[in-house]
Amino acid sequence: MKTKILVSAIAFGVLLMGCTAVPIRDDSRVQNSIGAAGVGTPRLPANGESYLDNAWFAEPLTVDRAVQAALLNNPQVRVELTRLDAAQAELIQAGLLRNPMGSLMVLRPEGGGRFELDYNLMQSLFDLFTRSKRIDVANAAQARVQAEVMMSVVRIAQDTEAAYYEAMTAKDAVLLQQELLTLEQSVLVLQIRKSGQGILSSRAVMAQQANTSQRAHELRSAEAEQTKAMSALARQLGLSSVDSLRLPKHIPELTLSVLNEPELQALAQKHRPELLATNSSIEQARAEKKLQAGGLRNTDASLGIAGNRESSGFSMKGLAVQITLPIFDTGRARGMLADANIARAHYQDEATRRLIPLEVERAFATLISSTKALEHADHHFQQQQQLEALAMRNYQQGVQGYLDIMEARRLRLASRSEQLQAQRTLRLAYVDLARAMGVAMQQGG
Repeated sequence: MKTKILVSAIAFGVLLMGCTAVPIRDDSRVQNSIGAAGVGTPRLPANGESYLDNAWFAEPLTVDRAVQAALLNNPQVRVELTRLDAAQAELIQAGLLRNPMGSLMVLRPEGGGRFELDYNLMQSLFDLFTRSKRIDVANAAQARVQAEVMMSVVRIAQDTEAAYYEAMTAKDAVLLQQELLTLEQSVLVLQIRKSGQGILSSRAVMAQQANTSQRAHELRSAEAEQTKAMSALARQLGLSSVDSLRLPKHIPELTLSVLNEPELQALAQKHRPELLATNSSIEQARAEKKLQAGGLRNTDASLGIAGNRESSGFSMKGLAVQITLPIFDTGRARGMLADANIARAHYQDEATRRLIPLEVERAFATLISSTKALEHADHHFQQQQQLEALAMRNYQQGVQGYLDIMEARRLRLASRSEQLQAQRTLRLAYVDLARAMGVAMQQGG
């Protein structure tokens, strides 16, 4: 009777520990990281949510809509989110106990005689008493996977933002090259007319023809760059073709709040998911060492019930214990491996902590330089606009010729090209700083 009560108590305890509830997956930290590191208020796709249709892309894309489209329509985002499901499944699996192992033997003496029935049902004690340690390992692994998913999804959002700026710059560059080509063609027509009148030499006409051909070549090169930029943006948005892309005519100016490097460094230390990943790796390595150390792991003991019954009706039953003799595998190698993994996690954490301030420092300095470069480019463009207006007035007053107006316009368009490149550099520098910080700054573009 006492044996039955003991066996029932063990079975009930095993069943209770094996069925304990586990936490429900929470994506809020990933969503919060997207909201902090991206622009606007993007959201992640829900389970089973369909991809965006062509009607969604009929409206011109802003940078906010581009980031949202990337998160909802790029299959790679959903690939990353499935890692959270896998980590949750691993956590559930860690909380489950191994299935009991049973054995049954029917024995009979050689030459005939009575049958004998031997049976047992065993449950691993190591598996039973290390459940909490396995859950600790799985929790740390889940936190690490969550941080890695945060890094990947945030990177997709930031890459989309950079691709959007590249596409807008490439589009404006094509329009500018078209305007320059039209200008060169107008000058060529005028010079051909003057050459026919004997006012201008044929050498000047040939030189202008060469300039026009060069502009046509630069236009084709700009169109090729635009194709690449649009394709890169379409890839970020999860599209199979650039035909669905609709870009606005102009992009709003980028306005940044007052920047302070110490504050940026503090934000980076708080928001960079890499630090969460390295901390989780350390916790996972420590929990793994606790799981792999100790006598239960070395002996892999099991406890259960065993019995013997003969055909005559005589039977015996009771508790049974099985252990693995730690003769060859004493657990020393597992301990050394666990120590090495802990040390590696610590070194990786230190490397990350040293790299982040350097990245913030570099990105901040680049952004400041890019801001000043854009100020000079804006000033130069304004000067060329004034010179073009002055040339127009002089032409109307008969002081300068029409070719002088064309030259002033050519210089103004060249300064506009420099301004576009400076704007592109500034926006990409902003994205790089957001990468280094792990959080976006308030901006208006």
